[in-house]
Amino acid sequence: MADKFEKERETILKSLPANVKSMFRTMGFCRVEVDSDDEDAAAKKQAGDDFAPCLILSPYDVPPRPVRDTYWHQMYMAAKRSKKLGEMDYLVYQYGHDDPEDCYSFVAVEDFKSYDDGLKAGFGELPAALQAKVDAGTALTEDEQIRVRALEEMREDASKKPEERLRGNFDFLERHETEEFDDIEPSKKKQKK
Repeated sequence: MADKFEKERETILKSLPANVKSMFRTMGFCRVEVDSDDEDAAAKKQAGDDFAPCLILSPYDVPPRPVRDTYWHQMYMAAKRSKKLGEMDYLVYQYGHDDPEDCYSFVAVEDFKSYDDGLKAGFGELPAALQAKVDAGTALTEDEQIRVRALEEMREDASKKPEERLRGNFDFLERHETEEFDDIEPSKKKQKK
């Protein structure tokens, strides 16, 4: 099973154009998605150009299910069929998130700003009102906490080489590892103490 996985990974990564692979582990900023259920949606929508820190990842930097095996693979197959692999959306880790179910998303190439361009546009700083709350020690909403953590994480990663940047890499097993584990007799599985 591991050999099959390695061969599949090698084949897929080899098929990706250099411009796609060169972006893996690149920091930048992506347009913030507005949740229609969010009570602050109107304010966020008015801001329009609100960008948040993110890190572009390889599909093999994320858990297999559902991010890679379902969502990314569907996008990959559609792009391959239409011969547009070089135009695929970026798979990104949204800095600041600590929930593996909610930290990955797909960002259109045109909705991504480079790290340097984002800093020049002021995306690397907290909005003045949020900075005032942080300075005053006022309680922050969950979204505000994520925003503060996001910039802290990005600043931490800025000094690292791209290959050392790996956020959102929550512990996970690859498909073949879970299948191999399932094949072990129950008495031979490690027991937690």
